[in-house]
Amino acid sequence: MPPLGRVMSRVLSGMADQSVRFQDIRGLLLALGFAERVRGSHHIYTRADVEEILNLQPAGSGQAKLYQVRQVRQLIVKYKLAEERTRMNDAPLRYEVIIYWSQDDGAFIAEVPELPGCAADGQTPQEALAEVQVVARQWIETARDLGRAVPEPKGRLVFA
Repeated sequence: MPPLGRVMSRVLSGMADQSVRFQDIRGLLLALGFAERVRGSHHIYTRADVEEILNLQPAGSGQAKLYQVRQVRQLIVKYKLAEERTRMNDAPLRYEVIIYWSQDDGAFIAEVPELPGCAADGQTPQEALAEVQVVARQWIETARDLGRAVPEPKGRLVFA
């Protein structure tokens, strides 16, 4: 999956709607705070402060359908979600991140040990780090929504 910033740029540009993969649109919506419900091949996306309910289906080729890319673009613009995402990403997370190459996955893995289960991957260390920043924010948001404690960053951890 390409970094979410590239997916956002591609969707907003409107110049390459036919080349947007369904999984990239899905990842973008999740990063923007949409909840996902899957029923068969239908992926339904909702967000409390967004009136519209999106019902997306991948095209047979794994690409996103053109009209659905346009729907997502219209929502991002209407609700100023790109600006919101930029504001959220401006504040750096202060958790330790461990990045390593996984031969099994054929990708770099980034893990946040202080947030159990928080990990992401990328084709480069930089991409893995960018993706884990998104996942960590989602982890924190989900924990808060569930009323769970969010650990304070401890900085550098020591492993033996």
